[in-house]
Amino acid sequence: GLVAGVVPAAVEAMRGLGAEPARIVARTGPAICGACYEVPEAMRAEVAALAPRAHAETSWGTPALDVAAGVLAQLDALGVRDVRRSPSCTRESADHFSYRGDRVTGRLAGYAWLD
Repeated sequence: GLVAGVVPAAVEAMRGLGAEPARIVARTGPAICGACYEVPEAMRAEVAALAPRAHAETSWGTPALDVAAGVLAQLDALGVRDVRRSPSCTRESADHFSYRGDRVTGRLAGYAWLD
């Protein structure tokens, strides 16, 4: 989604319906953090070329991605200022589903509303 431009497309769709980026409130939900999301170096380079703030390194020193940081950077570039990142890493938290941590599928949800 980060590379495919899902966030910019969503903000542009909202603008097309009359939303003003400065009034958009955005929150990232719990997600794997950059210190845990190990990826091949080529993938990190590809993503970081489009979203430099997503470039990360795991806590054990291997290439990683910080997807939430990349999303927040995209929102910032689009003029969305009221943003907040969840502090929960799904791999580190026993309270959150993580395929990478548990190797078991699960369910996630998202929501949006007009105010």
